[in-house]
Amino acid sequence: MTGPKTTVRRRPKDRKDQILEAARTLIVAQGYRNVSMAQIADEVGITASALYRHFSNKAVLLDAVIGASFDEVTPTFDPDKSLASTLAETCELVVTRRDVGALWWREGRNLPEDMWEELRERLRRINGRFADLIRIERPALSAAAAEQLAWGVQSILASTSTHSSKIARPEFAALLTGACVALCATDLGPPREQAARRPSPLAPVSKREALLGHAIRLFSERGYDATGLDDIGTAAGVTGPNLYSYFAGKADLLEAAIERGTSALWLLLHSVLRANDDPARALADLTHGYVQLALDRTILTSLLQTEQATLSDVTRARQREYVAEWTALLRSARPELDEVPARILVHTALGVVNTVARIEHLQADAALPDDLAAMATAVLFAD
Repeated sequence: MTGPKTTVRRRPKDRKDQILEAARTLIVAQGYRNVSMAQIADEVGITASALYRHFSNKAVLLDAVIGASFDEVTPTFDPDKSLASTLAETCELVVTRRDVGALWWREGRNLPEDMWEELRERLRRINGRFADLIRIERPALSAAAAEQLAWGVQSILASTSTHSSKIARPEFAALLTGACVALCATDLGPPREQAARRPSPLAPVSKREALLGHAIRLFSERGYDATGLDDIGTAAGVTGPNLYSYFAGKADLLEAAIERGTSALWLLLHSVLRANDDPARALADLTHGYVQLALDRTILTSLLQTEQATLSDVTRARQREYVAEWTALLRSARPELDEVPARILVHTALGVVNTVARIEHLQADAALPDDLAAMATAVLFAD
C-alpha cells in the first residue's frame, strides 16, 4: 500500500522575469533607495532567501532591471534601414515602457561605479549608432554635431517617464517619431571655444544662502537621496546644530531649492510675455531663457526630472501650471494642435533641454546654448 502523493513545488520558469518586473515597478514608483529586497520578494510571493538565489544583492538586481529596459527599447540598427524607420521602431518600443528614462537617468547613478560606467558605456554605444545613422542622412554633418543630435534623440526617448499625459500608443509613438526626425534635421552652429572661467572669490555672506547654493550644486551632481545634510553643511561651512537654525532638514532644503528655481522660471515667463506680442517669438525667447537657466544650474533640472516622488504636492502643482503656460503659447503659435499633443511636445522639448544640459563634455562648446534652444524649438514645431 502506497502513501499519499507528495506534491513537488517547482519554481515557475519565469520566476526571474517576475522578480525583474516587480523590482522595476517598485523602484520606478518609490525610488531605489526606498525599496528593500524584502519588499520585492513579498511582491513576487517568495522569501527573501529565494530572491537572493537569483540576485546576490540589490545592486545586481538594479543592474539587471536597467539592462532589461535597454534590451526592450533598443532598435535593430540595420545599416540598410533609414534613420526615420529606425526612429519610428524605437519610439514604438519606448511608448510601451514609459519608465525607461526614470531607470536610466535617475536610478542608474545608484549603481556601484563599475556597473554605472558599464551603463554609461552602453548609452554611448547606442548614441554612436544613432549618430552614424544621422550622418548617413546628413553626410556633411560633423561627428560632434551628430553626437549631440543623437543625445537629443535619446533625451526624447527618456522623456516619456517625466509626465503622465494620456494618449493612445500609436499617436504617442507618431508624435515622438516626428519630434526625433525634426530634431535630427536641426542645423547646429559651428563649435566655439568656451571662454575660460576663473573661480570667483565672491560668495553670499548669508549662511542660509550659502547652504542653499551648495545644496543646489550637490543635489544636481549626486541626486537628492545620495546627498546628506552634513555634506551640504560641510561645503557651506555650517555644521552641527547651526544647520537647523536655517532649515528644518534636507527636505526643507530641497523645497527651498526647487522654489528658487521655480520663481526664476516664472520671472522669465513674465519678462518674455511683456516683451512680445507674437506667440512664436515669445516661445523662442522663452526657450532660450530656459536653456540658459538650465545650463547655469539656476533650476534643478535633474531633480525636476528624477525626484518627482520627493517633491511636495504644491511643487508638482506649480510645475503643471508652468507647463500649461508653455502649452498655451505653443497652441497659440500652432492652432492646429490639440491640448494633449501640445503638452506632450512641451514635456519632450523640456526633457531635451534638461537632459542634454547635464552632459558635461558638451558644455565645452560655447555654441551649446543656441544649439540646444534650436533642438528644443525643432521638437516644439515638429510635424
